[in-house]
Amino acid sequence: MTVKTLKKIFFVLVGLVVVFVVVGFLLPRQRHVERSVFIDTPPSVVFSQVNGLQNFNDWSPWVALMPNAEYSFEGPAFGVGSKLSWSATEPKTQAGSQTISASSPYDRVDVELDFGDRGTAQSAYLLQPENGGTQLTWTFDTDFGLNIIDRYWGLLLERQLGPSFAQGLTNLKRIAEELPKVDWSDLEIGITEVPSTTIAYFTGSSGRDPDEIGAALGAAYGRVALFVSTNKLQMDGQPLAITNYWDERGWGFDAGIPVSGVPSRGVGPDSPVRMGETYGGRVVRAVHVGSHTTLEETHATIIAFITAHRLEAYGRNWEVFVSDPGSTPE
Repeated sequence: MTVKTLKKIFFVLVGLVVVFVVVGFLLPRQRHVERSVFIDTPPSVVFSQVNGLQNFNDWSPWVALMPNAEYSFEGPAFGVGSKLSWSATEPKTQAGSQTISASSPYDRVDVELDFGDRGTAQSAYLLQPENGGTQLTWTFDTDFGLNIIDRYWGLLLERQLGPSFAQGLTNLKRIAEELPKVDWSDLEIGITEVPSTTIAYFTGSSGRDPDEIGAALGAAYGRVALFVSTNKLQMDGQPLAITNYWDERGWGFDAGIPVSGVPSRGVGPDSPVRMGETYGGRVVRAVHVGSHTTLEETHATIIAFITAHRLEAYGRNWEVFVSDPGSTPE
């Protein structure tokens, strides 16, 4: 091969490199991919599935592609700060993480994606009410900056990522539509922590008729109030009613009043009013406004909320009476 031929090859290669670089800089630095699906359940239910990352792998399209990957979770189970990380255990996979960066019930969740030396990206779940259900859109946005190689790779992003997003949404649709179709968007409800408190309480029962419940509670609180006064205790909170059972027998309850101090006369084994401690820890808490006639609906909504968030209910439930049922109109 002559020197002249070598020079021609050299200049051709240089020209190809120049063309590759120039074209690369002309390619879009930002790419956007999205897919949508209609889910026949309210936005509040769908939101519960995308507002936390501990359940992401239940419907993720990539779990089957990385069977040996190891996952770890950090932060809260739901909302801002919920984080999922995965390790690189196979040659074709890399370590990374995703973290919820913003959450707006019940219409949007934003996620920050970190792919290590491959860069970062942003994802979002957009929820729109539609015909009693939810139109859910899953988006992906990335900025390749001055990285020419990634800009060329961006030409394939729609083809590579789009089908995975569609499969993930199909998986999520199946899971969400198997949950109770209950909308809690108009109810003040959430997961919180409550402290344990000392109460004086009376164990009673009644039928399930609202009038019977009101009469039984009134009599029970009268006995507890007399006990509190007689024993020189101080009321330390709103009255509460702890449910022992709610079935064909009617309603069994503990009517309690939070107190501070030590009973001056003590509590004998035959005393109808006892001293005890309420549950302390994580709870699902809802605010019910209205009469006892609709309280059962609120309890059903709480159960639906627990089911959708894959929580496990244990122990007894209870009501705290913020306003006096005897003096507040229904």
